[in-house]
Amino acid sequence: MYDFLSILPGVQATAGAASARTAIPETSSGVLATKVAIRVVTASETVYVLPVQAGGSVAAGTGFPVAKETPVVLHVQGYSSIAHLRAGGADVVFNIVPLAE
Repeated sequence: MYDFLSILPGVQATAGAASARTAIPETSSGVLATKVAIRVVTASETVYVLPVQAGGSVAAGTGFPVAKETPVVLHVQGYSSIAHLRAGGADVVFNIVPLAE
């Protein structure tokens, strides 16, 4: 059980029509985060995300849908990147923020 979670500086990415990857950000200790919060910045848009290893990708049926109204926390230990793909017709800006335990 966690006593608290601290939000650290993260990265911002843009999801487009083709699957792409963004590296999982490091914690303040310089190690890859084991948990990240993902929140969409673009209003009324959705992005599909999936933790992957190098070369991995995401498709609409395999990723987690994340909308501005429903940010998610993902356990990403053992993965190096977040694959992302926009769900609609417009590119989607979103944040990937490491969570410190």
